[in-house]
Amino acid sequence: MKPTLWQWLLGLVTLICSLRACHLYWQSTRELRATSPSSSWWPVFHPQKKNPPLSPRTLANDDDPIILTDSPDRLFYFVQISDLHVSKYRTKGHTLHFLQFIQSILPRIKPEFVTVTGDLTDAKDHRRITSQQYLEEWQLYQQAIEQQPWTNTTWYDIRGNHDCFDLPSWQSRANLYRTHGQQAHQVEQGQGIYSWQHKPAYGDYNFVAIDACPKRGPSRPFNFFGYLTSSTMDRLVSAITAPANHTFVFSHYPTTTMVFGVSNDGYTFRDLAKHYSVYFCGHLHRLIAGIGDVLQSYDVSTKSLELELGDMKDHGMYRIVAVDHDMVSFVDAAIPGAPNKPAPGQPLIPLTADSQVMWPGKINDISPVILITNPKEARFAMDAKEPLWRMQTSTHIRFLVFADSPPDQLVMDAWIDGQQINATAQFVGNDKLPLWTIPWTPANYGRGPHQLIIRATTRDSPARPGQSSIVFRTDGQRTKIGGGPGEWIIASDMSTVFQFMTLLTIAVVLGVLIVPQWFQGRETSRRLLLRLHNLDQAAPSVTGRWQRHILVWTLRCIHLPSSMASVWYGSFVFMLALVSLPWFRAEFIPSGESPAERFGTFYLYGMVFGNEWVPLADTWMFAAEQAIFNIAAFFYIFMVYSLPMDWLQCRGHALLTLKPSANDNDDNEPMQKAPLASNMRRGSSSLHWLWSPYARAGIFVYWLWRTSELVALASFYGGVWPTLSQNILVIWLLFVGSLLGLLLLGGPSHPDNLQWLVEPLLGCDGCKKASHLRHPLNGSQNSLLAKTWALTATENTISDHHDPAHTDAMIVDLLTPSCSSGSASSTPFSASPRTKNRKRMSPPSAAAMSRLTPPV
Repeated sequence: MKPTLWQWLLGLVTLICSLRACHLYWQSTRELRATSPSSSWWPVFHPQKKNPPLSPRTLANDDDPIILTDSPDRLFYFVQISDLHVSKYRTKGHTLHFLQFIQSILPRIKPEFVTVTGDLTDAKDHRRITSQQYLEEWQLYQQAIEQQPWTNTTWYDIRGNHDCFDLPSWQSRANLYRTHGQQAHQVEQGQGIYSWQHKPAYGDYNFVAIDACPKRGPSRPFNFFGYLTSSTMDRLVSAITAPANHTFVFSHYPTTTMVFGVSNDGYTFRDLAKHYSVYFCGHLHRLIAGIGDVLQSYDVSTKSLELELGDMKDHGMYRIVAVDHDMVSFVDAAIPGAPNKPAPGQPLIPLTADSQVMWPGKINDISPVILITNPKEARFAMDAKEPLWRMQTSTHIRFLVFADSPPDQLVMDAWIDGQQINATAQFVGNDKLPLWTIPWTPANYGRGPHQLIIRATTRDSPARPGQSSIVFRTDGQRTKIGGGPGEWIIASDMSTVFQFMTLLTIAVVLGVLIVPQWFQGRETSRRLLLRLHNLDQAAPSVTGRWQRHILVWTLRCIHLPSSMASVWYGSFVFMLALVSLPWFRAEFIPSGESPAERFGTFYLYGMVFGNEWVPLADTWMFAAEQAIFNIAAFFYIFMVYSLPMDWLQCRGHALLTLKPSANDNDDNEPMQKAPLASNMRRGSSSLHWLWSPYARAGIFVYWLWRTSELVALASFYGGVWPTLSQNILVIWLLFVGSLLGLLLLGGPSHPDNLQWLVEPLLGCDGCKKASHLRHPLNGSQNSLLAKTWALTATENTISDHHDPAHTDAMIVDLLTPSCSSGSASSTPFSASPRTKNRKRMSPPSAAAMSRLTPPV
């Protein structure tokens, strides 16, 4: 088919908008790309590495003299907590859990240090809608650490997304972390990256903290993802690649919710991941419905672990991490009874006038917490970064027990593969190292996975035992983590997933709108429709059903511009506007001092404040939701209604699929009328279910839901002006609502400009027989009337411009009795089950009556 000017114009407009989209994406990601002195644009995306590829530390087990015995050496441990959400409004958990951890948990663990991976405060109002930084929350966080009962612990903290809600910049007065954070000076000095080292006599251990908060922090909800610019990646390269036995990285954001730039030397974050052992994070709060209970993953390409920790806010979670002879182990535990409520009369911010913390009551009878350090848990083994061969030469099982009771009040029991170990556990530690050991022979467990269970019981509280269970392998092999959806989520790249979902939806809609315009033609459409009716008359099959769906949607795509021109033009313009224009403008940062700080423009690719881009992946997440629920869903509804359903299904389908009765073997027996009528009614209802009151009400309720979601956006960002008044999504929903109202209130109709499409139905045997049997002949006195009604039903599907000779041939065929339905009905016409439908049918045309009238 030769392209028309209209088709070329569509292609040109699409190309221009696509180039505009590429330009916007290029601008939004400028800070993420490596700078290059080359004048070519290609090295900017793929810069040449100036240095040799980073070589991770290699391990060698040749003649390793180190043996794990019952000696309390080469072992240290620390604690991680995350998502405290100290709040002046929330009652359960939150502030109370944080204070209970400091008062009741921390003194019994006595770690080397504590790391807090973000969301130190809640920063949400009492309605959980707007967000801002509250001074009272930050004061309590600071004072609780400074007044902790056990003062021998150093705290290393970093910000989370809640800590940068409504934050114009780092220098802003609203940045209360700058004045109340424990390591704010290091974050500021390192511009988002700082590190510290633990250097005992037996090795060097490197710890790196990453502040990935956006440089301009919008209020919620568009502040969920973090990102690292190219300059931040340069500083991260220096921090991570320092020589060490192990390097541990701490960040609030899991890598799945991060956008990483490329360093100026061309290193990506995946390159750096080969140099650290474990990436510790928080942020996801164990998600919902149990899918986030195991947010842990192992990357086979980088040989590193990523371990998300549940929140302190609701679940009271904390993590103890131990490094024993360079083998890394951890255990996650919870504050007993979480989520807990404060005592009656206890204020939500328990600070006195002179800033003294009013500590809650101490928790008693806490079950012992057990951390097994040898053998190593096989699910989290890192064969390239841990000396796993030391398990084979070890002489003792080693584990830490954290309990309030002294060691002589603890009773230890251990089982391997269900068989209790007869050897006696011995306490070999001290006040700062609660180490226990049990003699064992690892050669007895040389093949396959084995289960080790250790139970600790307190003599004075035997009803509250502590227990730990691991699966280990002494051959150094790993077992699967088995985290299910949580493991997939933590190992994926959600920003890329949202980008793919959004662009795919827009591309599919544009393709459906544009591509069929190059294949328009009446003959093609007629052949497709006739083929569709022939499939209905064929025997049912899986292949036939798939072919039918393809034909139906092909016809709908081809004829959408003709049947619903306004939908086609509106959708086409809106799709191009999404990728090339701003979506809306809003007051994203109310605490800003100038309009350029407070107001931002929302694009698909990020936000713009003044002339500065903030490449938040939150825009892609929001766009994916809009693309699926506001664009694809409504476009699907319009497509379904674009062509009459009775055109897309053979009217004789119900008749042809009717199961024969026992009397069908006799050609002289009439057809069973009751089954036929019932089957025809079912066929009719299947054609018109979309016009039922339930379907119309459901579509209207769905539109109201999507509109309310958009209206809720105004409650987050400054009200109707400008969030809704300057919003192309509002225009789209109003456009969709008006078209749906006209469509659903108007009822089913047959587009006049597409009447030529049903001409192939003249060759459909099923439609002809259905029109004849819809009003069966009922005796000689009513035969002419019945034929007239049947003929009229058929005429309604024939274009007025069709060849009269062809029409006459169809009439003759209709009036010729078939072998299956030619017998007269034994039921009077007035008692027919279809009698009530006669009132809805138009009277026979004059042409039909003239052809039925016998010549004189």
